Amino acid sequence: MVRPNAFSICAVVSLVLSGCGTPLVGADPVPSTSSADHAGDVARPELELSADFEKISVETEIQAPLASVTTWFADRGAAFGSFLTGTDSVPGVVSTESLSGAWSKPGDRRRVVFSDNNTALEEITDRKPQLLQYQIWNLTNRTGRYIRYAVSELEFMGNGQATRVRWTYSFRPKIWPDGYLIRPYVQNDFRKFMEVGLQAMRDKAVTDLAPKRSARSS
Repeated sequence: MVRPNAFSICAVVSLVLSGCGTPLVGADPVPSTSSADHAGDVARPELELSADFEKISVETEIQAPLASVTTWFADRGAAFGSFLTGTDSVPGVVSTESLSGAWSKPGDRRRVVFSDNNTALEEITDRKPQLLQYQIWNLTNRTGRYIRYAVSELEFMGNGQATRVRWTYSFRPKIWPDGYLIRPYVQNDFRKFMEVGLQAMRDKAVTDLAPKRSARSS
């Protein structure tokens, strides 16, 4: 089997990056009305279930029953970005703009602005009481050069009086070398970003649900 050498890898990557100067839809941090409308209409990339993804999962446990946590998350779901304050290497979310729907059901779409002024589009692709799945694309940051789209899944699993939360991110590389190029970022920097965000969500859930547990026990 012939292995690709460093020159061929660099040549392919150079070809990919040569087209990265094309403006992306909705890329301005403060878009005009027309660009926001366009961002609402642009086609979402087709989800390829059998494709190769660069995946990362993190988990936490919330000391509250599953029904309480999923009800709380349904109320707080649209504000999930508020927990993603970022890390030294991954910018946090500073605002979200609804493009269609109320971010509660499949087909609802929004535009996300990060602290470095880069943006992305997100659309819910599956929503159940114990699952939120949404697709992310049109990333304007450096990583966006290497990925076609990403899929985020938040799963809630009951365990008696505790709830296990698993957050998974799956990045779809554009071409073969891209998965290799983004792997250190995904497995190290983005993992930390997810851990910090999920911990913030857990802490807020515990704080909000504590008065209800105290009232039931009194």
